[in-house]
Amino acid sequence: MHESNDAFDAELVRLARIAGDQAYDPAVGLIAQQAKYNPIHTRVWTGLGHPHRESVVYALVLLESGDGADLALAEEILLRVLAAQDTDDASPTYGIWSYYHEEPLDQMVPPDWNWADFIGRELAFILFRHEARLTEPARLAVRTALGHAARSIIRRNVAMSYTNIAAKGTFVTLAAGQLLKDDELTEYAVRRVGRLQEQIRTAGSFAEYNSAGYWTITLEAIAAIVQYIDDPEAVSGARWIVDRLWDHFVARWHSRTGQLSGPMARVYTDEPARGPDLLALLAKASGFRGGFAELPALKPTLGLLGVALVNVEAPLVERLLDSPTGELRERFSYVDPGEGRDPVPVIGTTWHGRDATLGSANVGEFWLQRRPVIGYWREPGDPAWGPARFVKLHVMKDDHDFSSAVFVSAQSGSQVLWSVSFVSPGGDEHIGLHQIEAGQSFAVSSLRLVLELAGADDATVEVAGRPVTEGPVGIGEQFRVSTRGVDVVGSVDSVSFGDRRPELRVERTADRILLVVELLSDGPTELTMRDISPVEVTGTLSLFEGVDRPEVAVPSVTLYDGDVQAHWVTTDGTQLRLVAPARVTTKTEHPAGVRATVDGDPVIADGLAR
Repeated sequence: MHESNDAFDAELVRLARIAGDQAYDPAVGLIAQQAKYNPIHTRVWTGLGHPHRESVVYALVLLESGDGADLALAEEILLRVLAAQDTDDASPTYGIWSYYHEEPLDQMVPPDWNWADFIGRELAFILFRHEARLTEPARLAVRTALGHAARSIIRRNVAMSYTNIAAKGTFVTLAAGQLLKDDELTEYAVRRVGRLQEQIRTAGSFAEYNSAGYWTITLEAIAAIVQYIDDPEAVSGARWIVDRLWDHFVARWHSRTGQLSGPMARVYTDEPARGPDLLALLAKASGFRGGFAELPALKPTLGLLGVALVNVEAPLVERLLDSPTGELRERFSYVDPGEGRDPVPVIGTTWHGRDATLGSANVGEFWLQRRPVIGYWREPGDPAWGPARFVKLHVMKDDHDFSSAVFVSAQSGSQVLWSVSFVSPGGDEHIGLHQIEAGQSFAVSSLRLVLELAGADDATVEVAGRPVTEGPVGIGEQFRVSTRGVDVVGSVDSVSFGDRRPELRVERTADRILLVVELLSDGPTELTMRDISPVEVTGTLSLFEGVDRPEVAVPSVTLYDGDVQAHWVTTDGTQLRLVAPARVTTKTEHPAGVRATVDGDPVIADGLAR
């Protein structure tokens, strides 16, 4: 239990310092990290790399925690990193850095323009908090680099729907305008605050919805505007955005599981709410109350520093500490279906039970970072911040999530009627940077839809009422996983993949239970998405609390005129209907062809931005 924010901030700085000290490589003069596979931007996938961003964060940590010797080391690191910035304003990569010291910008595929925003934020903090301590050469170098980063951000002028970068770049340009006394930068940045407000108002919420890591980044950036920026118009707009961020987050925070409920637009793990920086921020914002009084031990990480540098306070703290049960619908954004058609709203439905939660998006994609449908639960006796227990649906091509797969649903309470199809052109491993063009064939060894459960090690599994460990499943047979705390019931009631005969089966590993739909398993082969018709997988998913084993009805599913039409009556008598393309469409055609109703009414929702 921490007695004050100051004491907690000091602890966060201490932990960040430990992480930085452990990772610092004196032979190179930068932070060293084991490189990991990244499908985009970098080709430094193995061995030891020296990242520029983390090195700048470490320099800031040294300034926050150290003495004169640490100041000298911080300046050495800064000058080494700043020398790697592209300062040629005629260059397409003007103002940014490469990820690694070992990899020049011209070797990245492609370079990441976000690094102007990420590193620019750290440079702004250095000047706001430590400019007077810097030697003149270091001070001038940091000011110059911040100016280049800010002008790179302006040149790029990212869409305000790119939530976290829109927010971070707004702080960087505001900071640069104020610190460098540049009226042009300030005028742009103040207008940009208004543009971000308007994006949220128009969409209703955040395009990067329920994205725990990016929510943290966004809140830190907007809270920094409130704390560090002098312009009253910018600060007023930032306060409004901070309130919307808390509205959005608290509505889907599930206190009993310690998880952020689905659906999720951009995450990197299946339990994104367990990130140390997010937990630290929530503890600080809640006043270290409730479950946040006894967090899991925070491991040393450089990312904790960002939480220590901003003031945060949750305005809806009681809901953060004890989430109400019930159902919530929220409009997050819109999809443009093209050809003059009305925009299609992206709507999330989330059910909160006492010890379980399930959420789905009415339209979404299966990218590594998406969770269009995901649920969490806790078992009796689970400790606070206990093991992750979840159920999700995803589509795999070979060994990675396949982002040409698309998802639609209708949800009532803890029950979801869903359908999956494909788009072309569409993404492969990355939804935007790895494109499979229309008519293009691609190599594939397997293509599978997977209903995956984790944290159900001691569960019993039944298929159509018969106990199973592994084995085949028939189309339309119910798949039931029963634990001490929940029943997860799923079914795949229609499968079409051209002239192939997909197979269903249950698989069990040391820590997972899987219902697998093998759409293609006889590869390697060449596949052209546009040649496959019909193509759809349609089914149901229910998550029930308690020891009762409710009977779940079988949905009616038919194919008609290129669409799949599904009708399902939930356990409480609610009628869910879903119409969706059962063919390969474009990204714009697919959402335009979706019709979802609950008891005959279209699935609609207001946004949180009021």
